[in-house]
Amino acid sequence: MSDLQIALTAVGALVIGCVIAYNRIQEARFRRRAQESFSGDHGDALLDPLGANREDRIEPLLMPAPVEAEEPVDDPRAGRVEPSGLPVAAVPGNGWEEPAPIEYPAIVTSGGSLQRPALRQLLEALDGSGRRAQVMATDGDGGWVPLANAPDGISQIRVALQLVDRRGHATEDDLTAFLGLIRQWARGVGATVQAPDFKPYLETAKDLDRFCADVDVVVGLSVVPASGEPFSGTKLHSYAEAAGFRLEGGTFRLEDADGNRLFSLESQHGEPFDLDRLETAMISGVTLLLDVPRLEHGVQAFDRMIDAGTQLASALGGRLVDDNDAPVTDPGLEQIRAQLRGIYAAMEAKGIHAGSRVALRLFS
Repeated sequence: MSDLQIALTAVGALVIGCVIAYNRIQEARFRRRAQESFSGDHGDALLDPLGANREDRIEPLLMPAPVEAEEPVDDPRAGRVEPSGLPVAAVPGNGWEEPAPIEYPAIVTSGGSLQRPALRQLLEALDGSGRRAQVMATDGDGGWVPLANAPDGISQIRVALQLVDRRGHATEDDLTAFLGLIRQWARGVGATVQAPDFKPYLETAKDLDRFCADVDVVVGLSVVPASGEPFSGTKLHSYAEAAGFRLEGGTFRLEDADGNRLFSLESQHGEPFDLDRLETAMISGVTLLLDVPRLEHGVQAFDRMIDAGTQLASALGGRLVDDNDAPVTDPGLEQIRAQLRGIYAAMEAKGIHAGSRVALRLFS
């Protein structure tokens, strides 16, 4: 055997050894995560079906919304529940029919009733999995309802991992860990798990993630001082409220008649507003932001945002400008409207209706 063959054999053996070692480390990590989650009493996290509706600041540009590499979670339960304030429709219980084409589902069936402590352990384990998951239970009529709304004595649940959100798409490691966690929990309660092959779901996740990146757009317009002198925080607060905005969580929000957020008004530099600060602050500029895929009637909302920005600029002695600090023009605004119509047409063609429950989950 030549020196080259010996060297190639050694390199091949080293590569194989590294792969085996990596797989064992991954397996141990998933097992340890599940065991830590299943151990001990973590309190009662079963009855709250709605998580915190956290909103992140987004850039005032007509461009894809930024994705945070490590998104903080304010409420550990927020990842497994429906968006706050949204009705949850029952889902047919047969086979793999999903409420939205954005999940990888597993059906867990027990010979007896699944007890509260065991279900609580599952929820806590899912909270620590790093991705959004949803647990639903049979409602007795062949459909699925949120676990918190399920009747007593349930024996079957549907656990689904969301494939895509603004942090990106689920990976093979994510699905492997998810399914391993569900199977380990099911063994502990004497239940069985039925789940499809996840490889087709990986391809779906990648395709959906690429599509979402193309339509995940935020429109921003700014109001800046015309004279160069900053705005009075007191005047900004007064005029914003007069225009219909409500201060919440450091941001002024304008909502429709049903309480759905249309767009927001934020500091141009991202500092949160609060009542005490506004009494003495001088504001160098504010930005109006519209989150396109989360709005059903985005073009109409954009027109309302233009009106609100124009009113604020007039009241504060400012200018309404685009992201390049250039005054807005009618042709420029019409170009944005055309882009919005194109985005909404693409979403409809994909079967994702803007502002729908599916869209709110995807773009969160």
